[in-house]
Amino acid sequence: ALSFFRGLSALFGSPSKVRGGRSKKKMQSYDEFMKDAKQMQAGWKRTGEIAAKGPLARKWAIMRRSAEIWGYFASFYLKEKRMENKFNSGKWSEENFSEERSKLGAEVTQNLLKLGPTFIKVGQLFSTRINIVPKEYIEQLKNLQDKVPPFSSDIAVQIIEEELGKPIDELFDTFNRTSLAAASLGQVHVATIGDQKLAIKVQRQYLRELFDVDLGQLRQLAVFADALDLQSEGGLLDRNTQRDWVSVYEESKRLLCEEIDYLNELKNCDRFRKNFDDPKFRHIKVPNTYPEFTTEKVMAMEFCPGIKITDKEKLIEAGIDPVDIATKSAQSFLEQLCRHGFFHSDPHPGNVACEKGPRGEDRIIFYDFGMMDSFGSNERKGLVDFFFAIYYDADVKAACDALERLGMLRMGGDVDRIAVERVGQDFIDRFQETLQVDGKWDDQLDAEERKRITRQRRKQLGEEFLSLNADTPFVFPPTWTFVFRAFFSLDGIGKTLDPKYDLTRITLPYLKELLDLKDGNAFKTTLLRLGKRVGLRPVDINQFITQPRQTAKIEDIAARLEKGDFKLRVRALEVERMMERNKLLQKNTFNAVLSCLFLNTGIALASLAKETIFGTIPSKIPTQLAFGAAALFGLQVPRGLRKLKKLDSYNERYGLKA
Repeated sequence: ALSFFRGLSALFGSPSKVRGGRSKKKMQSYDEFMKDAKQMQAGWKRTGEIAAKGPLARKWAIMRRSAEIWGYFASFYLKEKRMENKFNSGKWSEENFSEERSKLGAEVTQNLLKLGPTFIKVGQLFSTRINIVPKEYIEQLKNLQDKVPPFSSDIAVQIIEEELGKPIDELFDTFNRTSLAAASLGQVHVATIGDQKLAIKVQRQYLRELFDVDLGQLRQLAVFADALDLQSEGGLLDRNTQRDWVSVYEESKRLLCEEIDYLNELKNCDRFRKNFDDPKFRHIKVPNTYPEFTTEKVMAMEFCPGIKITDKEKLIEAGIDPVDIATKSAQSFLEQLCRHGFFHSDPHPGNVACEKGPRGEDRIIFYDFGMMDSFGSNERKGLVDFFFAIYYDADVKAACDALERLGMLRMGGDVDRIAVERVGQDFIDRFQETLQVDGKWDDQLDAEERKRITRQRRKQLGEEFLSLNADTPFVFPPTWTFVFRAFFSLDGIGKTLDPKYDLTRITLPYLKELLDLKDGNAFKTTLLRLGKRVGLRPVDINQFITQPRQTAKIEDIAARLEKGDFKLRVRALEVERMMERNKLLQKNTFNAVLSCLFLNTGIALASLAKETIFGTIPSKIPTQLAFGAAALFGLQVPRGLRKLKKLDSYNERYGLKA
């Protein structure tokens, strides 16, 4: 119990150290903080040690960890809000605001380090999201990409000797006890065998136990998110998208557990290298592996030094073109997704480097193959079909069919496919217009212009948007969690290397290389596309031949409709809206009537004389119950009116009045 309260004291600080609301202790720089790595990592180790002792100890570790995690994040949220309020009220200048944000960014980064591997990974993800995370935070979070504190070299040697079953001197000719680099899950040492130089990756102690505790916290957050049904306009939180955050958590847990198995990483690395074993991908470098020196907690691979992919100045000094690297990194990921169906799920800047190849070409080196995921042939074809539908064919029906194949669009009678296609056509039209005139995407426009376009779209497609929001036809499959994460990381890398970087436009020329995936081979796809333009596709010829039968079928349906054998089912969106509004009105009326009824009953009971010819009437308790019921139903009325007002306001946003 004492350790629990000491932990809380460490989180929020001691009152004796604070004067005037500010701590006397100066904020340490990241490098200064790293010098005390042993003490910082003691918290990780302690949590893992406690969790490893058994089920009861694990529960205690979870409770202890919960206080630590929520304490840090609550502290950050309150400080960020306080700074925003001071800046918005004019008390702080932009320079002061930026300076204070940098300090808070440093504090957040150090707190993520204190929380350990799971949260270091979260920081690594956000360190590349320059479009949503303030630049002051980005500058601090970048340190998590390749500046994670190492653990003791004695522990590293101990783990290697236990895993490989021999003393370190018998395993390698030389072994550098100073770690080359440290990551969230382990660290790397350089060793040699003859003229071969190896990178030896060693896993941190008690990592699996710490993951079990932390993943429990993340599952609680996922359950909480599902219960709240978090919503916002656009993206994954839109009202028209179904979300299952617990499934997303399960997918994340699966990949994280696979990542801490180095035997699995060895297989992934070999498979990834084989996929890019082609002369046209000589600009992709993947290290060789050494199975004889690899176990679940130790892995040996070829030592491949390089320049960090986001270090633009060093890249230019080495004669490497940052713009070329940005394009190649994007195309390599599209190749992984569309052709290989096996992709790197964690391509943050710490896992990607660059070098000059033997022929003078710019080369990209990939590291860390623990977090990999795969697609089946059905998903790959769906993705390729979707790209062709929106980029080349501008065919909304084909795009929706592709989304159904990908599991992103629900099928069934409760989905208004016509509304989906109308909204989809509007998206494709604007997409094609922006692509052809080299204009700005929606997220590149200023706030006022975005609002104007949104109002215009709602006015044109108000009914369809309301239908989508009611039906929630879109689904966020958990499989795509790490696809989006990888896209976000690559987008952040690309924007760092090239201010004009645009992944959407990079995709266009690359699609020409995927013609063979569209229908099995490039020749067949070309013929089908030509046939579509002139009306000579197999489906067109089939329609021409079967036209008489189709006409006869239509005549039969019309005749049966006249006889009353068929009944048409028509969906009237206006009627649905009126019924929804009437439900609220009726409920409010019902609550008001009941409230008045119980109020009158209470007044009548209170006015009765206590003594009558029939004896004493115990009116106090029934009177109180009647007044209580009147208050209960009466309070529902203003709540219902707020709901009604909210519904009317919601409909008006889409150009529809009650």
